[in-house]
Amino acid sequence: MRQLLITMLSILTTGYLFAQSIPTKQELVSEYGFEQQELSRESEEIVYYIYQQGTAKKTKLVLYLQGSDPSPLFSYQINKEEVKKYCFLRGDFRNLSEEYLFVAIEKIGFEGVIDESNIPKPKIYQEKNSLDNRVFRANEVINHLNSTYQFDKIIVYGHSEGAPVAARLATQNKTVTHLGFWAGNALPDYFDFALEVRKEYYRGNLTPEKAQKQIDEVISGFVEEIAQDTSNVNMEGYTNLRWWSYAAPPINDLLKLDIPVYVQVATEDESAPIESSYLIPLEFARLGKSNLTYKVCVGCDHGFNIKKKQGKIDHKWNEIFLSFMQWTEKK
Repeated sequence: MRQLLITMLSILTTGYLFAQSIPTKQELVSEYGFEQQELSRESEEIVYYIYQQGTAKKTKLVLYLQGSDPSPLFSYQINKEEVKKYCFLRGDFRNLSEEYLFVAIEKIGFEGVIDESNIPKPKIYQEKNSLDNRVFRANEVINHLNSTYQFDKIIVYGHSEGAPVAARLATQNKTVTHLGFWAGNALPDYFDFALEVRKEYYRGNLTPEKAQKQIDEVISGFVEEIAQDTSNVNMEGYTNLRWWSYAAPPINDLLKLDIPVYVQVATEDESAPIESSYLIPLEFARLGKSNLTYKVCVGCDHGFNIKKKQGKIDHKWNEIFLSFMQWTEKK
């Protein structure tokens, strides 16, 4: 997924230096107009980046929460005498007017200068990676910035894993005024895994026996391994701590909210099946809640791209972001 993003983003957000020296973090960040800031909270360093234009008073905050990829938001790569710099923010910040402050938070353990061709998986990332930790870090950043700027509007939007983080954050931080829940699952990851197996069966790719065997393995993996050792972080890939922290259905948090909620899903999403998200408008309606806007990008994949003929790709992210921001102005 990250390699695809490298290809997609390099055209818009890649800078070049003709030297063999490794760029500093300030050079990486400032290349795209960002400023790095830090907070120390509960013996934890929180690094975040702000983007602002002009000299107008900043009255609105936009906080973006990225997905689960264990990698930095800014990185570099050296090929012979060319230093290539990357920013893995999709350019949303460039679409905002002067009264907005755009903020993104670095994943824990990726605060330094990181070579894109050799991205580590820091020990602290494995130990801390959880829904609670991401919510804690985002909550501290919002509170710190709001104490300085006294925002009229605080907009939080999360994509993929960032969606349930945004939803939980909005239940805890009452200064959040608008929520974007993009390409997130309404039900837990492990339900989605079982759902995907059933979809493969319906496509004719699995026999009934093989499909049920795989679903049994999905369920037993959660019940017998993760649920029995929920804090275990001594493993490769996602830890039990990570899986367990996201085990509650995100729809539970969404239904607690009375602020405007903008759910954006995609019909061809390979990571968060759209089928589970259908529960969201049904439950909002059942409970008499009228604060939901539910949008579907037909033909879009997890990153809101539509694959066309002859390998062409129609990128819908920017269009969706602009529609989202127009929505926040009306609500």
